[in-house]
Amino acid sequence: MPVFSRRALPALLSALLHVAPAAAGPGDRLDDYSHRIGVSVSGKQAVVRLPLPPAVYLEARSPDLRDLRLFDAAGTALPFALVAQLPQAREDRSSAPVAVFPLRGPAGSSRLPDGLEIRTGADGAVISVHAPVRRESGDVLHGLVLDLQGGARAPASVDALSFTLPANVGSYSARVVLEASDDLQQWDEVARSSLNWLVNNQGAQVRQDRIAFPAQPLRFARLRWIEGQPLEFAAVTAHRVAQQRSPVQWDNVVLQPRPAAAATGADLVYDAPLAAPVEALGLELQGANVVMPVLVGQYRARGSNAGPAPLQALANTTFFRLTQDGQQRASGVVEVPLTHAAQWVVRPQAASAERPGLRLRWKPATMVFVAGGKPPYTLAFGADGVAPAEVPVGQVAPGFSVQELATLEQARAGEPVRQGPDRASAASQAEGAARTRKLLLWGLLLVGVAVLAGMAWRLSRQLKEEPRDQPPG
Repeated sequence: MPVFSRRALPALLSALLHVAPAAAGPGDRLDDYSHRIGVSVSGKQAVVRLPLPPAVYLEARSPDLRDLRLFDAAGTALPFALVAQLPQAREDRSSAPVAVFPLRGPAGSSRLPDGLEIRTGADGAVISVHAPVRRESGDVLHGLVLDLQGGARAPASVDALSFTLPANVGSYSARVVLEASDDLQQWDEVARSSLNWLVNNQGAQVRQDRIAFPAQPLRFARLRWIEGQPLEFAAVTAHRVAQQRSPVQWDNVVLQPRPAAAATGADLVYDAPLAAPVEALGLELQGANVVMPVLVGQYRARGSNAGPAPLQALANTTFFRLTQDGQQRASGVVEVPLTHAAQWVVRPQAASAERPGLRLRWKPATMVFVAGGKPPYTLAFGADGVAPAEVPVGQVAPGFSVQELATLEQARAGEPVRQGPDRASAASQAEGAARTRKLLLWGLLLVGVAVLAGMAWRLSRQLKEEPRDQPPG
């Protein structure tokens, strides 16, 4: 075999081995992203949530937030899930005394008298309740009418009533029916329950002094006895419950129009964050008295015809800012279908010198993640050509209900930090270099195959020619 062939093969293999590691792509690192935000947790809960800060939507590069990452202090990427905004429901409880009106009538009757005479004030509060007959010395207590709202306009939801015995009563037992009414005419049964107070010789007391029922808005209530002696309680307390939902959180950004260009005519064009899931928009008008009818949307692909670009309008409305009778009137935002767009266009429907700002509004998603790894944590975003890192919520919060997700501890996000103008393109540059190295590797491999084929061909020729050179025996 020629000297060239013996030396070329090791050198070729060495070159290939040196190029192969360099052909591997860059890792998913914090430095590959243009922006980062510090995230801190209390360390007391395993699963936590974080409403995505506005900066994520302003600087992310994809509508599905595939360039969003969560790193721990060691630089390890952590799994996370993105869920729609989770408004929290809070249950507020309170108690209030109830106005009690005894119903008295002739003895010997086991039912409430018909035709009760009930006087109410101008605000609807009960003033007095009595039977239609003249009260005699032999009249006895038949029941109680309760005014739960005291003239309030909107009945509050009540889920229980509790009762207090008179000071001179020790033990007491009865079975009662609670009925409700909105107009003191029609009564509907709400609950049947036993009331019991038991006192032993040592003065210890056990009691069942509460009637519970499904929460409902009660205006008036009536208590009648099935068993036991009717009793005028010293006090009746209504236990009120109210569901308070936290308001929907909106994030927004105000964009300024590009400098006017001849190609756009009177259209106002705004460069927008592609990641923002816009659901409402408005115009920030500058003039004192301005009425501006507009179409708002995005350009469609221009055909061969000349003229203004076709506009796919998502809103056709009139924005205004006026001062009338010393009061300022201004238009608000209008809802649009959820839209991701890198560009928005406002097309005035009448001549106007206004160049208003465009306000975009969206509801941020909530990140749910396991506070594992090494805290503190860092959100990173702003990179091109990366694969999504989001996982299903069941992989970070298995078995959690929607209510539990809404009440998870909320992580705290710091201020966004830009990692430098070259960071955004670092990943793209590294990816391009990796592609170049990969092409070089394939080129070297092909060259190596060609060299080996040539060497094999030359060797086969030499083997065929050698017998002819031997002298005759």
